Amino acid sequence: MLKTSSRIIYRSTFLFTVIIAGCLFTPFFQKGHMPRQSMSANLTCWWHRKIAHALGIPVQVFGNPDNRPTLFIANHVSWFDIHAIGGILAVRFLSKAEVEKMPVMGWLASRAGTLYISRGGKTASQEAIQTMADALKQDQNVILFAEGTTSDGNIKRFHSRLIQSAIDAGCNIQPIAIRYPHHKQLAHPAAHFIGDMSIGESLSNILRAKTLSAEIHFLDVISTAERSRDELAREAEEVVRGVVEKQN
Repeated sequence: MLKTSSRIIYRSTFLFTVIIAGCLFTPFFQKGHMPRQSMSANLTCWWHRKIAHALGIPVQVFGNPDNRPTLFIANHVSWFDIHAIGGILAVRFLSKAEVEKMPVMGWLASRAGTLYISRGGKTASQEAIQTMADALKQDQNVILFAEGTTSDGNIKRFHSRLIQSAIDAGCNIQPIAIRYPHHKQLAHPAAHFIGDMSIGESLSNILRAKTLSAEIHFLDVISTAERSRDELAREAEEVVRGVVEKQN
């Protein structure tokens, strides 16, 4: 077992190498969208898996993602959720507009097809709904972290407004339950990214962690036909909550 200092050095070096590799591949293979069956999708999934490997976080998968363009709806614990899911599934993530301006990672995210939503009221939401629906109609997957923020593992209310994109696109939704198992809490403390915690502090906690692992549960597909977005949000929230709380 590596000592904490050796673990941090090893993982940090590996992580830096993977990020540099992503920067080198991105201009040639990433065009700002994410076709489900493409070289760019395969390379992006590979890169996410390497990030997980560099951080020493094994990802266990339960169930199977739908093989049609789908709006995936997940709970949200950590920034690492993106890498855990992205290593399994060719999908376009929805993120706050501020991420686009982040050095290096914002550029990588944009080239990998991340969709952005600005802070604001109904207009910002309507623009995001249209952008998400367009991606779904173009045979691409989209994922929505429906709580709107990260949590300590306790499931928060799933917001329904952006689920309208799946209804407008005429596609299904599929809930995803994300877990970071821990014997005393709903999520391993090292995975927490809540409150005023900075990305640097969160990364430091992950680099130090000895036993951090992730679980991705693909749950039953839900048809959006003749369903309201509120009904769909409540059903997705219920099944995700059932997995997360039952496991503990």
